[in-house]
Amino acid sequence: MAKMKRTLVFESPFATYREKTLLGEGGSGRVYGVEDDDSKIFALKCLDPQRVTTEKTKRFRNELFFCLRNQHDNILKVLDWGEVIIADIKCPFYVMPLYPKTLRALIENRIAHQKVLPLFSQIL
Repeated sequence: MAKMKRTLVFESPFATYREKTLLGEGGSGRVYGVEDDDSKIFALKCLDPQRVTTEKTKRFRNELFFCLRNQHDNILKVLDWGEVIIADIKCPFYVMPLYPKTLRALIENRIAHQKVLPLFSQIL
């Protein structure tokens, strides 16, 4: 019998987010498309339970606090954060706006060369 995948539910003190899709994975985390109780769609980054270490948890916390302390149009805006238990492991997460495309998608889709320099200057 096939094992059914359970939808992840992320709760903060003020909101509940339900996993809709996996958007991407990196060296220590996963980014999900999630929906809140008001049917609003967001992106949510969570530390992967299979990769949780003290060092990666500290780096995740530093990333979160950097984004919270530094408000700028070119720095990710954190909207909410919390912890979730996945496979009996406590995993931190944070919620951010969901953008239509990633920088990687722009590059892979061969962004027009005249748009590269303005984007690159924003990254700097």
